[in-house]
Amino acid sequence: MSSFLKNTGYILLIILAYVAIQGVFTFLSITVATIYAVAKGDMAVDAIMDDMNMDFLVSSLTDNGIYVWSVAVGLFLSTVAMLLFLHLTKTYRIKTSVFRSISSGSLFLSTMLIFSSMFAFNIFVQWFQLDDNLSEQFDGLTRNGIGVITIALFAPLLEEVLFRGAVQGFLLRRYKPWLAILCASLAFGIVHWNPVQTVYAILIGVVFGWIYYRTGSLLSVVVGHVLNNSIATVVLLMFGSGELHALPDGVVSPSAETASEIFTFLFFASLAVYFATRLHRSLPPVPSPWQDKGGIIR
Repeated sequence: MSSFLKNTGYILLIILAYVAIQGVFTFLSITVATIYAVAKGDMAVDAIMDDMNMDFLVSSLTDNGIYVWSVAVGLFLSTVAMLLFLHLTKTYRIKTSVFRSISSGSLFLSTMLIFSSMFAFNIFVQWFQLDDNLSEQFDGLTRNGIGVITIALFAPLLEEVLFRGAVQGFLLRRYKPWLAILCASLAFGIVHWNPVQTVYAILIGVVFGWIYYRTGSLLSVVVGHVLNNSIATVVLLMFGSGELHALPDGVVSPSAETASEIFTFLFFASLAVYFATRLHRSLPPVPSPWQDKGGIIR
């Protein structure tokens, strides 16, 4: 029991650090944006003091065209800061060996598995008509250079290093693989703080987690995650969030008749099963990184 509590506390501390760093840099970026707007004369100090609430501040910064920039910069800086935190605290050392070698064939199969799962889960999540509280923010970030780079590249890198490398890697050395994958996926979904994203992230997180367990390589899941977010960014740039159903991580899918949706879901789900089977058969039974049961994850 003491070992379980210690391990749980360790994971919670990592996730709390992630949430805290995001919060700090978001607050700092909005604060700097507010000071900038006041200095330019676009916002009055009296108005801010009379109506001290976040909605008023966000609305004012949005009207002045700098809210999206402040969020994008804050997101970028918090991502870099968290990567440095994981590396410097030795929670997960960022070095070349982290991306263990993986054959081109296995990388292709894992990428196709993520690609097909992504579309299947998008359709599946639509059927529940969950709230999407961040669609407008994603729409704005995809029209900002820093926002695009962060969403499409840095965020996937951080999330895979954090949830698959640090969290799941730690758990895989101590518990059954299915439990480690499920716990890391639940944490991955919960920290998105958005109903539709949370459900999608848990589902796709299980796929990421299984691929990471079977390949022992972060490269396989980072590439797939970058693909997921890049497709989301491109689609949002082309269509925006107003004309399509906004889905987790910004991924969107055109509305369709139920029969067509069911057929498409079954098609991509079948593809996912096919690629998962092919990948499983092409890999050795137990990836070497999980044979070592002790020590800090490297």
